[in-house]
Amino acid sequence: MTIDIESVLDTLKDGKTPKTQRSLEGLNTVLKDYFDAGKRDFSITTIGRISEENGGIGYQSIRATANKHYRDLIEAWAAKAQTTTKKPPSSPAKKSGQDYQLLERIDDTAVRALFGQIIRERDRYKSEANMLKNQTKIIIDKRPTTFAESSSEASVELLPSLKGVCTDNEIKALRTVCSDEWLEKLDFNANDLGQVKDEYGTEILPRGFLTGLRKLLGEVDE
Repeated sequence: MTIDIESVLDTLKDGKTPKTQRSLEGLNTVLKDYFDAGKRDFSITTIGRISEENGGIGYQSIRATANKHYRDLIEAWAAKAQTTTKKPPSSPAKKSGQDYQLLERIDDTAVRALFGQIIRERDRYKSEANMLKNQTKIIIDKRPTTFAESSSEASVELLPSLKGVCTDNEIKALRTVCSDEWLEKLDFNANDLGQVKDEYGTEILPRGFLTGLRKLLGEVDE
């Protein structure tokens, strides 16, 4: 498909800040190398990961509402590759082994389906057994369970909601810190680990900060 990527890039850069223009150019280089390598997975998740690995913008910046220009550039390259930015479905692996070869030789459809189900169940149990074998550390909680005085069932202690602990303005401020728009405004970048860095790569907030804060805010009663 004939698409003038350079014209698309120039249009997207028009009116943007120098930092955003450099980010667009860096993303375009990543996309060109990716396209030339014959790759066709242009999903935001994949491109964001590859871009970040090459020192460019990451998934969080690309998916931010205010950063449609990054997604438009990816869509242009996806169209050039005659695909979309949706994650392509993974091809199911073809079963191999003597059991499955013998299964294909059974002519009766009903019998073949029955034995196929038995083989799949066996494989599932073998997979679960292997997972247990690989579990080298098992934690056993030996703390006594607290029972309610008027019930035979164990009582459950629930964490309080942030409502009543924080004011509405405080909760609003916490939500603002978690927003992509606020991070972009300050030229901060957040990764999937909840870490926030500035444009020079300096850590502003440690790993787990954003993810933990978002989990807490998720418990606020609407």
